[in-house]
Amino acid sequence: MQSWQCLTVAERTLVRRALSGAWLAGTVQIYGMALRWAGVQNVPPRSYTDEEQRRLVPHLADVAVDLAARGLLAVARCADGGRVGEPLALGGPLQQIVTDPANWIWNPSSASAYQLSAPQHVHEHWFADAYPTADTAGLPAWEQLSRAEREVLVCAGEASGMLTGAFGIWPDPPADLTPAERHVWIERQVTPLLPFVRAGWIEVRHYPTSGSDVYAVIPADALSQALADPAVREGQDWGVGVGCVFTYHGLAIWRSEWSSAWNSRLTFD
Repeated sequence: MQSWQCLTVAERTLVRRALSGAWLAGTVQIYGMALRWAGVQNVPPRSYTDEEQRRLVPHLADVAVDLAARGLLAVARCADGGRVGEPLALGGPLQQIVTDPANWIWNPSSASAYQLSAPQHVHEHWFADAYPTADTAGLPAWEQLSRAEREVLVCAGEASGMLTGAFGIWPDPPADLTPAERHVWIERQVTPLLPFVRAGWIEVRHYPTSGSDVYAVIPADALSQALADPAVREGQDWGVGVGCVFTYHGLAIWRSEWSSAWNSRLTFD
């Protein structure tokens, strides 16, 4: 088997998804994210449009078929109730599924139609490379971080990762603030997040609609301005507002010591 470093971004994306038992649907967006984090040129700082995703499906389908033929991943149909069926046979059955863009593009009604998986020898060979830890020498211990910093890190590690909106960890500014006071209030709120974003450990996104995988990346220098806009930060529906996720580099740091420190406490007090 190849070393992890020799795999393409598409191969790494599919293997990561298979190692975690992720759905086939939504994989194109994860591929775009991985390309962006790898520094590939001309990758937009946002989710792909439907048309952009469809253009990428033939390439990802070829990669999926090749990995499956080499025994490195499998695709299985999921029945009602979440039961996973037998892996699709190589050749026609697999080809038919992975060449259909509808199976790659996430939507609420069929998000869990097909699931990726990897055999045990792939877990043993690549899991530590796909989900590594990092050298955290020189970084503060969990207890040395401020509560606000710890809250941001835990938020990035959660499934929702919402900072603002009805389900976010951050409150909205008081309504009676003057524009100058509102600016100061927001600057103070953003302060614990900014170092992690500037270091490339956390990516901040605006999610404009619920039940969708559409988002736009908010760069560090635009965070205060974006969070000052009620149309960006506010939302009454689940998943609407500003959220954050660990990059692969940030996840490696989080997995090294901070996550175990948090999991042993599960409280900020």
